[in-house]
Amino acid sequence: MRRIALALLGLAALSGVVLLAQVPDSRDCPPQGDAVKGALKRLNEARARLDDVADDDVDDSVTMEGLSEPGDDRLRWQDGQGTEITAYVIEVRDGGPSASNCHSPHSADHDTILELVPTPNTLDRSHRVYAVVTPQWRQALTADRVDWSTGALRAHYLRRWVTVRGWLLFNPEAATKSLHTAALMGPDLSRMSAWEIHPVTALDLQEDVLDQEALFPLPAGEGQGEGFPYARSNTSSSAP
Repeated sequence: MRRIALALLGLAALSGVVLLAQVPDSRDCPPQGDAVKGALKRLNEARARLDDVADDDVDDSVTMEGLSEPGDDRLRWQDGQGTEITAYVIEVRDGGPSASNCHSPHSADHDTILELVPTPNTLDRSHRVYAVVTPQWRQALTADRVDWSTGALRAHYLRRWVTVRGWLLFNPEAATKSLHTAALMGPDLSRMSAWEIHPVTALDLQEDVLDQEALFPLPAGEGQGEGFPYARSNTSSSAP
């Protein structure tokens, strides 16, 4: 009986090793992720780029106002344009497992999504633009002791006016859930445009807007707000 019990324990331990070995490791995840189709591989490679956005790369035509302009915007810009916009951060969240991170269960390997809106009283989810901090940039900045973990970004930038710099990317996976490109309007709309700032290469808090959180209270569960006082900075910043 004892031998049987030991044998079962050995099998359980071996199974645990096998299961552990199946957990994805971000260091083994290539830029194309675990995508199979060529189009998604190329999309993931664009998401994983690590080159910085220089001042000369910034296209001044890409603004929050331009991203908010109604109509089908698929051809409004081109992938890979540098951009810098100032917007209000209404939400910061973990992007979760995906093909771009080889479906890793570890939050450090996930994208961090900053949901941007034109004004603090814009609470409708279908009027949001996504800016995405990738694990590649998060890892690169640790060398400079910069913490771009989801928790740190949420603590520092949520409910703040922020200037975001990065590379413009059209996400075809989000087109059916975007206000500007969806065939049908409905509750499934989660953003305004399938154009994203992805990856984000620099974030600059607009500290000249005084006591932002006090100015822009956003009670949990409240719908589309009206009459919220707000101010915004027209100051534009460059990446460090």
